[in-house]
Amino acid sequence: MRTTAFIFVVTMCFASAVLADGPRPFLFLKTGEKFATQEMAGPTVAGLTAYVGGKIAGTTNAFEPYVMNDPVKAAEYCGKNKPVLGIVTAGFYLTYAKALGMEPLLETKRTGVKVERYVLVTRKDASDDVSKLEGKTIASPLAGEQRYVVGVVLQGKLGEEIRLKPTMDVEGAVFDLAEGAKDAADAVLLEAGAWELFKDDPDSSKKLKMVYQSDDLPRDLVVTFGPKSGALDVDKVKQAFKDMSGNEDGQKVLRSIRVDAFTDIDQTALSKAEKLFYGK
Repeated sequence: MRTTAFIFVVTMCFASAVLADGPRPFLFLKTGEKFATQEMAGPTVAGLTAYVGGKIAGTTNAFEPYVMNDPVKAAEYCGKNKPVLGIVTAGFYLTYAKALGMEPLLETKRTGVKVERYVLVTRKDASDDVSKLEGKTIASPLAGEQRYVVGVVLQGKLGEEIRLKPTMDVEGAVFDLAEGAKDAADAVLLEAGAWELFKDDPDSSKKLKMVYQSDDLPRDLVVTFGPKSGALDVDKVKQAFKDMSGNEDGQKVLRSIRVDAFTDIDQTALSKAEKLFYGK
């Protein structure tokens, strides 16, 4: 009985620490994803934070999620609201890790995505020489993470002065490219999985081609933010996320956010990206 009471007291003290000033902000960032907004995805991500909060702090109200698709606005949000925990893109992590005191804990294994890769697509009549795209316009949902695109995704093959055109409608950007629309970009940088759909389309495959495929890229990351995350038991946080794929309630939440599991970070892939990003 004493042991049970002690555990209960410790749990309640931790929950009180987390909730001292109310629920702690939780950032969910998916750069360039048109559905990743508070209005559209907030309720779904709230299911995740409720589950994790219950496991970590014994209350479903430990975290308040905020969903965003713009990395610059997300950084501003972090500066103002001081989240303690979040799920962010690798590009956002590399860009703001030092400024926001981020520490990566786990990576996100998305449903149906074996490896994270991006491809560069042009019209069939364009040059196969990727360097010829230097100075051209490239549409991509990752336009908000330009340094990551230049250094990590494209590995400097198009130079430093590429012109990224933001788009949250990748399908529309690809169709415009195929049809030679007046305002179409010269190329589209999109996820490899999305390109598979166009590659197998009888019409698109006659007009478009892939001229570049990235190496395997780091997955989205579960991170802690700054000194205020000190109230969190990092080991407990990691275990709560990792255990989700092993129980029915956790699996239900994972399905809602199209994730198979949260797993240990591929340190080799992340270290390679860091070296490319910082030019080491």
